[in-house]
Amino acid sequence: MKKKLLYPFLCLFFLCSACTININVSGVDSEEIKETSIKSNSDDKIETVINNKNEKNISFDSSIPFIYTGGNKYLKVITDDLFEYSKIFFESEGVVEIPSPYIVEIDNSDLNDIKIYGDFGIYGYEMSGTIFHTKNGASNPGCYHLKEENGLIKLISREIAEDGSNNWSSLLKICNNDEKLAKGILDITSEEKLTERIDYAKMYAEQNNLRLSGIKDYGSPIILFDDIKKTEFVYNFYRAYFEEIREEDSLNDMVDRLDRLKTMYFSKSLIEKIDELTMDTGADMVINAQDVTEQMMDTLEAYDKRDGYVYVKFDTGEEKPCVAKVKVVQEPIFDLDNIDPELLKYMNILDRYKWVIEDIDYNM
Repeated sequence: MKKKLLYPFLCLFFLCSACTININVSGVDSEEIKETSIKSNSDDKIETVINNKNEKNISFDSSIPFIYTGGNKYLKVITDDLFEYSKIFFESEGVVEIPSPYIVEIDNSDLNDIKIYGDFGIYGYEMSGTIFHTKNGASNPGCYHLKEENGLIKLISREIAEDGSNNWSSLLKICNNDEKLAKGILDITSEEKLTERIDYAKMYAEQNNLRLSGIKDYGSPIILFDDIKKTEFVYNFYRAYFEEIREEDSLNDMVDRLDRLKTMYFSKSLIEKIDELTMDTGADMVINAQDVTEQMMDTLEAYDKRDGYVYVKFDTGEEKPCVAKVKVVQEPIFDLDNIDPELLKYMNILDRYKWVIEDIDYNM
């Protein structure tokens, strides 16, 4: 079950003008940006690296428990229970356990037995500088049983699937032999779980006034929260582009609106390339098609493989979905060389650069 990055069209201008340098590290001052770099490893994949050895979060206290502060009335009870449940398996000094449930389905037809299906993961983090380093974690596919009395949500029980060879059969039993539901829980991708994990990690950081800029899993590069924003940026462009094409309006008006969108989101070189390809092929080379269908709208998603690109995927009715590899770069908003150095020194880093889409490749 894919979690789409859906944002209102009204946010487009704000997103387009939100700007960074090569990597934007949330909460890091401009002087600390000097510690941030990009490096290529041996197989030419781009890896994000941050050196925060000189920065400390002196307020980090791993003994402070996670408290859910979001808007889902069921998740407060679930996360409280998950935190206690984690003590059976994990309890390490200097490590905070943060529940990160991914909900697949809610059945609240019976308020005396509300069933919440999903993967009720929990992850332990140690903080180094402004980065959470993952020290432990557990995936817990299953179901929570809750009840609602006088507006209050109470825990009845939790059912967690068994490990090993009995994993599927035990989960199927928990799901009342609903194979589609059980498969949906097991098919949650690591990317989808990561989105939830980041949300919960940010929630913990905000509660405790921590400067948190990313997560690092063992053996993986640091995932800076700005990478997630870049994925949203690309998704929002495609969503807006699809919606404009589906507007019932004159061809000239539609072309004008699409050109404005491209001006907002594309580099000048990409605009020229796309316009030339469109003239040659007769198809809209932004979407690699001649029209936008409801199916394309419903299946649109964007994701980041941590290789320097954002990938966009949607179904067109063909045997295989359409996949585009999108390159996003930073461009100066204006000519920095012609600005008084004293003025530049006092400008926020975010005021200097903007994201632009530099290339779209459907031939992978």
